[in-house]
Amino acid sequence: MLTAETLPAEGGRYAAALVCIPGLWAGSGIWRGFASFLGHRGWECHLLDVRGVPGGLGARAAAVRAYATALPAPAILVGHDAGGLVALAAAAHGATAAVVLLTPLAPGSRAARRLVLAPRTLLALLVGSPVPPPAGRAAAAWADMPPGLRASLGPESAAAVREILWGRVRPTPARGMPALVVAGACDPLLPPPAADALARAVGAELQMLEGANHWPLGGARWQPAVSLVHRWLVQRLGEPLLETYAEAMADREPNDRD
Repeated sequence: MLTAETLPAEGGRYAAALVCIPGLWAGSGIWRGFASFLGHRGWECHLLDVRGVPGGLGARAAAVRAYATALPAPAILVGHDAGGLVALAAAAHGATAAVVLLTPLAPGSRAARRLVLAPRTLLALLVGSPVPPPAGRAAAAWADMPPGLRASLGPESAAAVREILWGRVRPTPARGMPALVVAGACDPLLPPPAADALARAVGAELQMLEGANHWPLGGARWQPAVSLVHRWLVQRLGEPLLETYAEAMADREPNDRD
C-alpha cells in the first residue's frame, strides 16, 4: 500500500504539484528538508512511501500513477535513487508535466550491486525475505548519507531490490515531456560517464552537481540541488506552470475538494 504526506505550499504559485518518490530502503522522510525549501518557493509537495506496495517497480509505478492522476493538475514526478526509475515508468502512461531523476541508480550496474555485498543482504535476496538497508562494506557507497535521513530507512522488498540490482528492469524513455537527470559528480553509484549514458538512454537533460555524492537531499549539497531543480522546472515548463495552485483548485468539482 502506498502512503503519502502532503506539504502545502506557502502562498501557492504553481498549478503543478511535486510528487516525490524515494529510492530503495527509504521512506517519505528523506524528502522533508528538500520539500520544505520548495514549499517556501510556492510548490505543493506530496511525499510518498512506496515500500508497502506489493511487487516490484512496475507495481510501484502503477500506484504512483494512480496517486498522481488524482491530483487537480498534471504532476511533476521527482524520484531519488531507484525512485527515479519508478517516476519514469509512472509517467509513461499518465498525464505528467515533467520528470526529475535525482542521483538515480542504473539497473544492473556493478556500482549499484555494491549495495548488497553484506552476507545478510545476499541471504535475504536469495530467500525472498525483506532486505535490510546496506551495512558494512556495502554502506560505503552511502557514506554521504546525512545522519538525519537514516531514521527513514527500513527493510525493502526483495523483488524491488532484485529488479534494480540484477538489471531486471530497463529505464523507460521520457517521451513527450521535459526530463532531467541530476547526477552527483562524486556519486560512486552513478559516475559521470554512467550518468551521461542513462540520460541519453531515457532522452533526458543531464546536469552535474559538483561536489555531490548520492545523497544531495541533505548535508552540504542539498540547497544547490533543490535550487537547481526549482530553476530547471520554471525554465522548462514556462508560462503554463505559472497558473496559481488556487486557480487550479477552483476548477475542480466541489466533490473533489471534500
